[in-house]
Amino acid sequence: MKFYIDTHAHLNDEKLYNKLNEIIENANKNNVKRIFCVGYNIDSSKKAIEISNKYETIYAIVGIHPNNINEDISEIEELIEERKVIAIGEIGIDFYWNKFEKEIQIDGFKRQVEIAKKYDLPIVLHLRDKKHSFEVFDIALEILKNYELKSVVFHSFSGNEEIVKKILDRNYFISFSGMLLYKNKHIQDALKLTNMKNVFFETDSPYLLPPQLNEEFNEPKNVILVYKKASEILNKPLDEIIEIAFENVNNCFNLKEIEMKILYEWIYDDESLTENLSDEEAEKFFEELENFINELYNEGLTIEEIKEKIRNEKKKV
Repeated sequence: MKFYIDTHAHLNDEKLYNKLNEIIENANKNNVKRIFCVGYNIDSSKKAIEISNKYETIYAIVGIHPNNINEDISEIEELIEERKVIAIGEIGIDFYWNKFEKEIQIDGFKRQVEIAKKYDLPIVLHLRDKKHSFEVFDIALEILKNYELKSVVFHSFSGNEEIVKKILDRNYFISFSGMLLYKNKHIQDALKLTNMKNVFFETDSPYLLPPQLNEEFNEPKNVILVYKKASEILNKPLDEIIEIAFENVNNCFNLKEIEMKILYEWIYDDESLTENLSDEEAEKFFEELENFINELYNEGLTIEEIKEKIRNEKKKV
């Protein structure tokens, strides 16, 4: 499984949205084969779904950010019916901007956690504190101990080693962003402590542009730099980092299961695949597909690439 995944990007932000085809093409050229587009309010969540339906390598995460927590949270339940919605986020607590009182933020956070629990979806957390403070992490961890959730992701992790221990003790997940590339020793030390347990990577684009790049804004193709930095910090081969990150993403979001479902729905709905085949030939064709699909998936092919291979196989029958 030798491809990169950007687990948190705002393709719904106008900087990226206005150049979407170019941004996706740049990602594909750099072997970034999956991107999770994350909402921060109702409109951006709807846009994330729209983008995920347009591009087969994109998945949507929907939710209301603490800085938009005055929006109608009940609308989230309508959005999660879409099949490419894989989590609720980004949700959480923000004491840096402090746009809403603590109690209002916490109430909105809890209500979205309850929706995630009801529909058995992972949550993706935004936790930002005042400078040199980690209070938001302790508050969130205290709240979450009251819920049995599918998965919990600490997005663009900015905590310290003590927080990492608490997160991993609960088998939660940590997503490291381009902050690894800045002079943030405590974040690099936090990554070392994980040794890649329950870890994956993101750009948080268009934000957190890697400091070595002279570009207008960040984009998903740059997630490669975060992977490479992790490889350097942990002194592990890059291929190993890629493999472990994919396994962790899959464990958190059930990515392979979701993609197999999409693929098999296409297979059984596309009558052209069994056109001109006898019942016996069609049955044999479907039986042989299962191993073939698994092999292709494990090679890192996208759903569209697998579809094309299947079409070519059908021609040989």
